[in-house]
Amino acid sequence: MRLLALSGSLRSDSSNTTLLHAFSENAPEGITVKIFEGLGDLPLFSPDKEAETPDSVLRLAAAVEVCDGILISCPEYAHGIPGAFKNALDWLGSRFEIPGKPAMLVHASTRNVYLREHLREVLRTISCRLYPEPEFEVHLIRKDRPEIDAILSTGEMRAAMRMKLEGFERFAAQEG
Repeated sequence: MRLLALSGSLRSDSSNTTLLHAFSENAPEGITVKIFEGLGDLPLFSPDKEAETPDSVLRLAAAVEVCDGILISCPEYAHGIPGAFKNALDWLGSRFEIPGKPAMLVHASTRNVYLREHLREVLRTISCRLYPEPEFEVHLIRKDRPEIDAILSTGEMRAAMRMKLEGFERFAAQEG
């Protein structure tokens, strides 16, 4: 199973991106997690640009097309989805690659309740199949890198990430 990991943060030392890297490093055999680089390269969405879709958007769409599921870790900004990430979802919304794609949310914060509902609504609107099990969450915000690495490298945390990916793999294999 090939998963595409999308971080909703453009920050270079993002806890969301770090969490996705941990999922990639702890994926069980048979599951690969590839983190998409280049979300910040996408131009602002405009239906006027869809006729000649920019290369950066085509790269994202191609990555979505070849994956078996999407793993998303996104921060909450002002009770909602960060603009750059919403922009990426807007570009995908009218394309053929995203409908029916299984998606699972994982969180680097235990406090982003507004984001969760907003993000789920947008993902349902663009016809993603949301993983129905409880979302994976770990509180990493306002922690320095050594603390985050210590949290994510415990045996318990590594096992929890593997179990979540195995559950998502079973869900993604089901017909939509």
